[in-house]
Amino acid sequence: MGLCVHHFTWSVEEACAEMHRQVALRMATVERRVEIATYVSECALLLARVTSNLCLSDDLKRRVLCTFLSLMNLRENLERAPSGYGFEIRLPRPGLFPPPAVVPSWLNSESNASLRSQV
Repeated sequence: MGLCVHHFTWSVEEACAEMHRQVALRMATVERRVEIATYVSECALLLARVTSNLCLSDDLKRRVLCTFLSLMNLRENLERAPSGYGFEIRLPRPGLFPPPAVVPSWLNSESNASLRSQV
């Protein structure tokens, strides 16, 4: 069954939305996550091949770019999602706590022992 570019991008975006829900709600098993990753790769490759040989209108170009963005977001969410369904370690968001102080290497040298006592 062949689809035009418009309908292909529409079906890919619908599939991405459904797969994103599965990943976000942790309903995707490890096998399903592998299937999703394969789907993302294959769709992106097919979309790139098809659109590289066509002269598209601005509307279709915009639609293709949005579809690529949907695929990239799904891939990123898939990579960020915890792989297990057990306990999850939550780290504080960056910016909530000040970064640890970095001690310059020259301050740790034996010859600067007097400087360390002053700091």
